[in-house]
Amino acid sequence: MNENRHRISAGQLAAMLLVTDAFVFFCIRGSVSSMTALGAAAAVLVQSILSVPLIVISKRGIIPGKAADMLYFACLVFWGGQLFSMQWQTSQVIYIPYENEGGIWGKLLISGMIALVCLYISSAGIKAMSRAAVIAAAVGALCIAAAAVTAMKNGHWEYIEPPEGSFMAEFSRMTSLSGSIVSYAVLLRLTGADCKRASAGYFAGRGVLSAVCVITALLVAGGIMEMTDFPVVTASQLSQPFPVQRIDALFVMVFAVFAVFSVAVQTVTAAWLLGEIFPKFTKFRSSFTLVLMIASAFAVPYMRHGSVYSLIAAVLLEFAVPAAVMIKGRRKND
Repeated sequence: MNENRHRISAGQLAAMLLVTDAFVFFCIRGSVSSMTALGAAAAVLVQSILSVPLIVISKRGIIPGKAADMLYFACLVFWGGQLFSMQWQTSQVIYIPYENEGGIWGKLLISGMIALVCLYISSAGIKAMSRAAVIAAAVGALCIAAAAVTAMKNGHWEYIEPPEGSFMAEFSRMTSLSGSIVSYAVLLRLTGADCKRASAGYFAGRGVLSAVCVITALLVAGGIMEMTDFPVVTASQLSQPFPVQRIDALFVMVFAVFAVFSVAVQTVTAAWLLGEIFPKFTKFRSSFTLVLMIASAFAVPYMRHGSVYSLIAAVLLEFAVPAAVMIKGRRKND
């Protein structure tokens, strides 16, 4: 079967997905609080429960039909567009000059450069990308860990207050930022017998990542939370773990790498899926997918808080997609 040529390990799957999740947390907008951490934990818990049917399906070698795969593809294109939009908006505070000052042409130029790198990555295939993602994830983990340790040593613990506000609003917000669940559902079939271990590693890693990012942002930027629109980025810029070197330069490099990898994961996954849906579509699948993603980014910008798009994402990505697999996943692997 075609999947056998693209087999990936549990660790590689977790690395690819967590790189995307980390980039999303870098780009998160609006205030975060202890309630945000609870909402993120609940979102991870719900996703892990909903993943059980997908694990069973993967373990039994059942693959979804074309209708379900087309739904997956549409979700991947939408989420890829959201990632492009997040990168455009976050560049306002990280400051990528031409993108900020060049208007639509600046966005198109930067997006085109990212697309070229994604095309290069996609030409190497899923296995090569998964191996590279492990290295990128390791470097990013060191960067995040350095900021987190500094925050815990020098941060203001009084900014971590008892949870207040709407739990459902934060749960919906965190759920709408979980677009990697679609990549997870598609790539899980490539892990074979490791699907259970891959799922456990990914959701455990996402839970830890969520907690670390929110707590670091509160400890470092809690006092100016109402004045900053990007709390995680602000926390990374204010953190100084080394006496002679600020971490913001390192963060910018990690941000750029994660931006490219996050889009590349969606692109490679969607392009591979397109080949499964239309076997005769053998050329320019990645190019076609990237064009759709960039168009989606302009059509549906990333929203700051929970909105109709967040609600659609929550329902579509967390409930409709697993249901589609259960309904349409009738065909056995050869």
